[in-house]
Amino acid sequence: MTFSWSQAVAWLPVLPLAAAALVPIVAQRNARAAGGFTFVVTLLTAALAVALTIRLVAEGPLTVHLGGWVAPYGIELRFDRLGAWSAPLATFFALVVPFAWRYLEGSVPRERWAAFYALMLLNLGGLIGFSLTVDLFNLFLAMEVVSISSYALVAVAGRGTAAWAALKYLLLGSVSSLLVLFAVALLFALTGSLNLFDVAARLAASEPSPAATLALASLAVAFVVKAALFPLHVWLPDAHAIAPSPVSAVLSGLVVKIGIVGLVRVMQLAGESGIALDVFSELLMLLGAVAIVMGAFLAIFQDDIKLMLAYSTISNIGYIVLGLGLAVPFAVSGALVHVFNHALIKVTLFLAAGSIIHQTGLRTLTDLRGVGRTLPQTCAAMTLGAMAIVGLPPTAGFISKWYIGLGAFSAGRVAYGFALVFGALFVFIYYVRMLNTFYFQRATREEVVAAVEPPWSMRGPVIALAAACLIVGLFGGILLAFITPAVGELLAAMGS
Repeated sequence: MTFSWSQAVAWLPVLPLAAAALVPIVAQRNARAAGGFTFVVTLLTAALAVALTIRLVAEGPLTVHLGGWVAPYGIELRFDRLGAWSAPLATFFALVVPFAWRYLEGSVPRERWAAFYALMLLNLGGLIGFSLTVDLFNLFLAMEVVSISSYALVAVAGRGTAAWAALKYLLLGSVSSLLVLFAVALLFALTGSLNLFDVAARLAASEPSPAATLALASLAVAFVVKAALFPLHVWLPDAHAIAPSPVSAVLSGLVVKIGIVGLVRVMQLAGESGIALDVFSELLMLLGAVAIVMGAFLAIFQDDIKLMLAYSTISNIGYIVLGLGLAVPFAVSGALVHVFNHALIKVTLFLAAGSIIHQTGLRTLTDLRGVGRTLPQTCAAMTLGAMAIVGLPPTAGFISKWYIGLGAFSAGRVAYGFALVFGALFVFIYYVRMLNTFYFQRATREEVVAAVEPPWSMRGPVIALAAACLIVGLFGGILLAFITPAVGELLAAMGS
């Protein structure tokens, strides 16, 4: 049997999903072994995704038809420049897992460690499957794998508040799932197909249909909920703040992007179907601008460090959505690059915050005064992440936000450009407040005075991620060059 790069595409989601079933077996004799096994699987998945990305750049998109049935009758997986999101996804998981080895001690009961690692692998497999599939029903199935594993990860610590946050997350997520299932059923009834490209072609060849518009609108609303776009964000702050910090990093940096990838798929489908997107783009711009300002504004008033980071996520999702809504090359390029940059920055910040909480047992700014003196390396990493999330040059957040701003002003959308500026000012205010607390105030709690740096299994990933926040900023042109063809395809589909 000869090796095929196209067949390797199918292994990307299968590898972590299959490994998840083996975690309880590995953990039977030693719960710690489950963590090592999960780390190896995430590394292998990341290596395969990187190899496929290199192949993609050299030869173009890779497609596999599962079971040998050609689309639209068979299930199609496509590794294109949007699907290449799988590479950073797996890489971030490979850094979060070793962080969790020591973090779980004292945070999650030992008997739940196997469940934690299995759920992490399920989450990764679902995220990759969602990024690769161009089949509507399998898009729904992958989304459900991600959603259900995320609900369980929020509740894995077993505390009452965690269970309540998971329940609220589940209830709103269920509404989103029902909307997607309704839209998939309606599109299948209209076209007799589930393949995204085939559905688009059949809708384009038929008379304009209110039912098709309703289906696409249902998909858009569902993915807006998944992305936690203001004002449909109410599930996010509690879920992200209460979950164990490795879970918070995954949810805030990676899982919410399922909504963004879904929105891009909806825009492709609608554009290629010949459905006008003018009203939809205006709505995205409005919601994005409001989210930028309100998410950052609400973060200013948070004393809980993880709750502050959670509200910051809402603001940054607004940047991405505004960039997509502007539908001009600069803005869309910035939005798609910010999908990666925000993931990098948020994983950095949540893991750094988790390290501080783990070493001190404290989580509010009031209690953490002076912690920068006792945890200098961890707080330096968090400072670099804070600079990146503000968008200060030459960090990762600068180039993507700069391009979105350029898009707003070049398109004559001056009001949205100023929304970006005001949002950045609010972000600057609450991160300056955090850094002032860490470095320029005297410690008032004994836990802070006695704190020491976390073990290297936790500290190493945080420092590596913080360094990446700077490196990606310095070499941001590489990401922009990589994503440019995908931007052209998306704008062409939208008729922009």
